[in-house]
Amino acid sequence: MSAPGKASSAPHDAGALRSLLPVLGAHRATVLRTCLAALVDQTALVALVTLAAHTVGTAVIEHRAPSPTTVAVLIGLVLLRALATWREMDLSHDLAYRVLAELRVRVFDGLARSAPARIAGRRSGDLAATALGDVEALEFFYAHAIAQLLASGLVFAVAAALLGVLGPWLLLAVVPAALLLLWSPLLEARGRAERGARTRAALADLSAESVESVDGLRELLMAGALDRTRARLRSGGRRLARAQRAEQSWETGAGAARDLLVVGAVIGVVAAAAHAAGGGRLDGAWAPAAMALALGALAPVAESAAALGRAGSLRAAA
Repeated sequence: MSAPGKASSAPHDAGALRSLLPVLGAHRATVLRTCLAALVDQTALVALVTLAAHTVGTAVIEHRAPSPTTVAVLIGLVLLRALATWREMDLSHDLAYRVLAELRVRVFDGLARSAPARIAGRRSGDLAATALGDVEALEFFYAHAIAQLLASGLVFAVAAALLGVLGPWLLLAVVPAALLLLWSPLLEARGRAERGARTRAALADLSAESVESVDGLRELLMAGALDRTRARLRSGGRRLARAQRAEQSWETGAGAARDLLVVGAVIGVVAAAAHAAGGGRLDGAWAPAAMALALGALAPVAESAAALGRAGSLRAAA
């Protein structure tokens, strides 16, 4: 665990995140099942939106109702995705909470071996609140980031290959957008890690101050220091609010930028598909399917970029 309020260098933080992966060694079977469930979930979603778009395109352009087989496949994909989503959430959170329980034991063991009340000038309560807060922050990394990244990479590769079969020019709109989506969280990784560290440090300080104030309430009353303690708590609350606003504002802006990239790529696919359909190179019913396929391929990449961004903000916690 890192010291709160102190940003580490990017290579050190990245190494800290990688150091979290060996903890999964004792849970290889659960990790594999989680990744498989995430892959089925994302694949079913992409297949569902693509087939639905093709079905609607066929009905509108060719005035042909979907066959019973198509309807059955659509219903099957809806049910499959619902089941896979539930299974992935169940497995991923079971995995995350098991790993976090192991990390908490390690934290307590480390604090128990550190006998002095103050370690490196910091109160033991402050250190415990910081360490345990960092452990809780890592829940997202274990529950979502790993399986989502692996599944979205495979889904995008298959979807891009299908788009290339439909029309290589469609990739000109999709691949650059995907690369920008994956590059965007790396662009501001250091700043995101610093903002995350400031938020966790402020939260840990406020938590430790609150606990110690309650424990020492009698002494504070006897010393007449209750007003000063209240002032420190108010100041800590304002500091935490500023740190949280800064972090949330950045994440909101980053999410809007990712959405704009996805929308821009889909508009590019629409233009390319319209041009191809007009030239007779893309069947009319497959034009909307290509748009849906592009959206289905980019949506998991955008979610993975968001997961990478959140993982970057957790590097200090690692």
